[in-house]
Amino acid sequence: MDDRKKHKLQPTNPYPHNGNVLKEYFTKHAVNCAELARQLGVSGSSVFQYFESQSLQLGILWKISLALKHNFVAELGEQLSVEYISLREKKLQEQVETLQKELQNLNIELGVYKNIVGK
Repeated sequence: MDDRKKHKLQPTNPYPHNGNVLKEYFTKHAVNCAELARQLGVSGSSVFQYFESQSLQLGILWKISLALKHNFVAELGEQLSVEYISLREKKLQEQVETLQKELQNLNIELGVYKNIVGK
C-alpha cells in the first residue's frame, strides 16, 4: 500500500503556492503585517504562517482581499488554465460592441456630411 498522502502529491498542473502570492504582494506593496493581523483578528504570527502555506482557505484569502482591497482570488484564478469571462467583463464587452457600432454609424454620417459639404 502506498503510504504517501494523496493531497501532498503534485498533480500534472500544480496550483500556485498561495503563500508565495501573498508574500510577493506584501513585499511589493510594503504591507504592514501587524495592522493586517489586527484587521483580521488574528495574531501577527498567523499572518507570517500564511506565507508558508501552499494552500490557504478561501475564507482567509477573501478576508485578506477585502482588508487590502486587492482581489487575490481573481489573481489566482487568472493562473488557472480554464477560460472564464466574468459578468463584469461580459458587460464591458457588450458596451464596447455598442460603442463600436455607434462609432461606425457616426463615421458613415460624417462621410455623408463631407460629401454634401464638399459639393
